[in-house]
Amino acid sequence: MSISRHRLGFAAVLVLALLGTGFAAHAQQVLVMVNGDPVTTFDVSQRQRMAQMLDRKTLSHKAALDEVIDERLKIQQARLLRREMDQEDLDRIFNGIAQRSGRTPEQLEASLKQAGLEPRTFKRKLAADYIWNSYVRARAGSANVRDADVAAALQQRGVTQNVATEYVLRPIIFVVPRNARNHGARLQEANSLRSRFRGCETGLQMARGMKEVVVRPQALRMSSDMPAELQKVLDKTPVGQLTPPEVTQSGVETFAICEKRQVRGESSAQREMKNELSEAQFKKVSNELIQELRRSALIKYN
Repeated sequence: MSISRHRLGFAAVLVLALLGTGFAAHAQQVLVMVNGDPVTTFDVSQRQRMAQMLDRKTLSHKAALDEVIDERLKIQQARLLRREMDQEDLDRIFNGIAQRSGRTPEQLEASLKQAGLEPRTFKRKLAADYIWNSYVRARAGSANVRDADVAAALQQRGVTQNVATEYVLRPIIFVVPRNARNHGARLQEANSLRSRFRGCETGLQMARGMKEVVVRPQALRMSSDMPAELQKVLDKTPVGQLTPPEVTQSGVETFAICEKRQVRGESSAQREMKNELSEAQFKKVSNELIQELRRSALIKYN
């Protein structure tokens, strides 16, 4: 299950049970009843602490209260739709969060408590977000971002170039034993071949005739899908010649540039814009749906 800043969360009956009436150990006052589910001063203060700790931002009392109300509505919608997540998945995702932060699950819980944030509060928000995002994706599934919308958005930003370079490559490996410490001799051989290489047709035959040299099958690479430094190397190497050899896990590797051609395709800018428009569309549908729930909910302020 992929996890991102806007789509991280849990959905489980076990977690839903945590919503109850709050934490008895803390003095609290009920501020709002959301379809009979209480929101307390403790809930709001925990949400403010969470924003400070995780997002490094200060959340006003009203903003925190609104977030908790929306959270209650999301969880209630999950109950209605019977969207659940078992304990195993809950543990796996929480453990993953801990691992990515360089801690064990126990250490993560301890750090949350040390910062004054109840782990159950953290999991409760993640639960609401996960359930809700799944619901929104299902409702917005047919609203795909059109290529025309992407092109228009890029044009507004002055980005109109969608032509990439496709490189036709033949990797050549000068094999080096794994326990070898010195690649110098093989580097010299690769550089020697590079100085004599005059086109893929004859050059590859020459390489195949060399001892412990492997010519791998043709590979196609797009400039839009590679690091800028690698693209610079390929651009500087003329067609029919070899790139400067490099030491790799397989030995000493160089690439024969057999062809370069301009193709029209999806550039990195197009992909980024598509993701940006998709995220904006998701947020729009999410806001519309949460407002629907608010209009139909019984929200009583004390």
